[in-house]
Amino acid sequence: MVGRTSELHALEAVLAEAEHEGTALLLQGDPGVGKTVLLDAVVARAQERNLRVLQVVGVESEQGLAFSALHQLLYPLLDHLAAMPAFQSGVLEQALSMREGSTPGRFAISTAALALLQTASKHQPLVVIVDDVHWIDRSSAEVLTFITRRLKGCRAAFVMAARSGGNGFLDPTGLHVLDVGPLLAQDALTLLDSNYPGLAEPTRRRLLDEAEGNPLALVELPGQLTGAQREGHERLPLSLPLSSRLESVFADRVRQLGSRARFALLLTALDGERPGNLRDIHAALATAGETWDDDLLEAGERTGVVRIDHLSEQITFRHPLARSCVVHMSPGTRRRLAHRVLAEVTKAQPERRAWHLAHAADEPDESVAVELTRAARRAQARGGAAEAAAAFRRAAELSQDPAERARRLDEAAFAAGVGGLLETAHELVTAQSAESLRGAAAAAYVQFHREGDIDAVFRILLPAMEAAPASPGEEEQDAFDDAFYVLLNAAVWAGRAELWEGVYRVLDRVSEPARMCFDCVADPPRTAHGVRKRLDQITATLSPRTPLWQVNWFIYTAMYLDCFTFYDGVWRDLIGHGAYDSLRFGIVARAHEAYMRGDWDKTVAIASQGIADATDHDYHLIHLIFTYGLAMVASGRGDEEALRTHCETITAWCQPRRMNLLLTAVNETRARAAIGRGDFEEAYLQAAALTPPGELPSHFPHYQRVFLDLVESAVRTGRTAEARAHVEAGRQARLDAISPHLAVILAAAIAVAAPDEQAGELYEAALAIPDVSLWIYDYARIRLLYGEWLRRHREYTAARVQLSAALELFEQQLKAPLWAQRARNELRAAGVGVGVQTTRSGVVMSAQERRIAELAAGGLSNKEIGRQLNISPRTAGAHLYRVFPKLGITSRAALRDALKAFDEAGDG
Repeated sequence: MVGRTSELHALEAVLAEAEHEGTALLLQGDPGVGKTVLLDAVVARAQERNLRVLQVVGVESEQGLAFSALHQLLYPLLDHLAAMPAFQSGVLEQALSMREGSTPGRFAISTAALALLQTASKHQPLVVIVDDVHWIDRSSAEVLTFITRRLKGCRAAFVMAARSGGNGFLDPTGLHVLDVGPLLAQDALTLLDSNYPGLAEPTRRRLLDEAEGNPLALVELPGQLTGAQREGHERLPLSLPLSSRLESVFADRVRQLGSRARFALLLTALDGERPGNLRDIHAALATAGETWDDDLLEAGERTGVVRIDHLSEQITFRHPLARSCVVHMSPGTRRRLAHRVLAEVTKAQPERRAWHLAHAADEPDESVAVELTRAARRAQARGGAAEAAAAFRRAAELSQDPAERARRLDEAAFAAGVGGLLETAHELVTAQSAESLRGAAAAAYVQFHREGDIDAVFRILLPAMEAAPASPGEEEQDAFDDAFYVLLNAAVWAGRAELWEGVYRVLDRVSEPARMCFDCVADPPRTAHGVRKRLDQITATLSPRTPLWQVNWFIYTAMYLDCFTFYDGVWRDLIGHGAYDSLRFGIVARAHEAYMRGDWDKTVAIASQGIADATDHDYHLIHLIFTYGLAMVASGRGDEEALRTHCETITAWCQPRRMNLLLTAVNETRARAAIGRGDFEEAYLQAAALTPPGELPSHFPHYQRVFLDLVESAVRTGRTAEARAHVEAGRQARLDAISPHLAVILAAAIAVAAPDEQAGELYEAALAIPDVSLWIYDYARIRLLYGEWLRRHREYTAARVQLSAALELFEQQLKAPLWAQRARNELRAAGVGVGVQTTRSGVVMSAQERRIAELAAGGLSNKEIGRQLNISPRTAGAHLYRVFPKLGITSRAALRDALKAFDEAGDG
């Protein structure tokens, strides 16, 4: 190998690292530049090091087949499945079509594939060679992207190669990329002379000029010249094409083969280079009426076009340009024949057969369109939305009926949108002349998720929905519900009163699942009662035939009832993992439920991954919703800097689009942060801006998220009447009848706002609610509030129990330092930890005196201290009056220095 010293050193380093830690490297370069040769060198050196080698080759014709490349990667490792957890092994068996059932979601497949590699690497370090990355199917590429970013702890090296200018569906972000460029002039000359010594100088110069440092051209082009041409006795042909000179080399090789051999190569090129493909090629030739003999492909192997592995019964091309050349050189009629016979031999593989039939068709064919539509739905069921969109699109092209064509284009647009291909969805909708309801839903979906244009959603959807048939069939009803889903979402997140009139105009035409969801999310204080029971009843009727998109209604409903976790596994098992996990809103619901149940680390993990996915696919609204989740965690943990950043991001996107519900996240999270740090006046102002005391605003589904904040901050700032009015509004709305979580929130608010002599009993009632501890944040907060009440009433033993439990929850589970400090301060006041502090001079200061002195030193007035500690301003002043002489000072201005001196004296 000439001129690749630095590349080989980099590859050696990768192999060395693989023996201890995982790593990944992507080679990029033009066709023929030597990427495959470098990969072959890696294979040889890996075998010398006793590393196990796995090889994957991307195939252009298999790009529409979900997980085809993943099958190449994992198939040799399947003997390790027994060492893995049953769930993960089952995930891979379903994904690789080795077990019946719907394939799980992309995340489950990715984690299971990574686990299999980790398991195998424990026995022997792995080297994974992936050539022609740019041809790998989207589903496999997304799994590869996931794995190569998480190789820490896995003794595996991934060395991949792709053409310059495009990595296909692989996202190279975070990968180490090694550009393989043309050889330097001296290295190119060395390579040329080492393979063809004695070239005439004019010939050498011409070849060097034509090759431009491309190693494959330098090695292959001279072989096509005659001896007289190489020796300079004859002029070189003028027809060497500068634009496609490398393909011309393979064209010459292919032309040397007989027609049957060339047809066999065409079958190979169109059907992929999988292990065992030789059997399919043999069968396809027989179907085409061609005879087979064992020497049929030997000429192709001799001329360097293909390799034949008789042990694995596999034929592969030596270079992707050879494969492309074979296809390019074959007439259209020959290519269509090849696809037809391949369709015959792949009857047991419906997706492959459908695509071969589609490629074989040279004019609209409804029977083929039907098969491809079925293949699209199967791909969609496996979570391969991108592949489904492509299949629907081709099915539309083959449709003979204009109405069917329009319907399939709309299906393609909707599948593309759901699959994260918003630009493709937009292109399909724009190209569609028919104004169908599903097409309108796809167009509105793009406007909503990518642009955040609420007004456009209503302009597109309302006319189409109002013009829909009054008595629709099943398909038309599904399309109407899909449109209503987008319309309802837009109205909810917009939070604008004037939009709801249009929603109500079409409300009586939606299905029961859609109406149930509307009742839960549109104006829940007035309409959500009894929805949980309806959700149970509908869930009991579900089957694997339930329309995929309908499940969004259930997820949406459960999220706003804070019961998503209860149904999550049930729906997944009923509907099928692949279909269920392809719904992006399910990921949003998991993040929300994790926050509500106090698993804030999980919320951050899900939201961070969701933001990365949303960014990749231009799902700007989803990006902002996940940012909202991060803001909720930051507010609960008192991370003011992160909260400020998240709020600025939300405001910058939502304000110009008048997306008011998302904008309320700013007030909501700032109120929560203020409560945590004890700034009750700020908390009251932020919460009251969303829900005025005594009022649960119409069509504001997030009212419950600031309900307790408003009540507590009102009590702490002396606004007891306002707090009790708000509690009464909650009682009148029967919030406790909507969901168990709302019952906890209302019970806590009732105790906080109650007359002092009744509060203890009410706190006990709140803690006695079944499963109250599921809601860790609210549960910890109730125990803190109750502990504070007990401490004020000098029931120190009971107070310590509640406060200690609250401290553990805030500190260990929620990791909320400001809330933990609040519990710790109360414990000190109750005589736990640092009940008193004594200096050498014998001066004693109680924990309560010390806390009041610290707050006063921080600049708080007696009134503000009283609000924060739930004592009167007079009591705060009395404590300070006793503290001053103990510290030897006469004014508040001297407190800070005096406390420092007091601590130093105590430490000394």
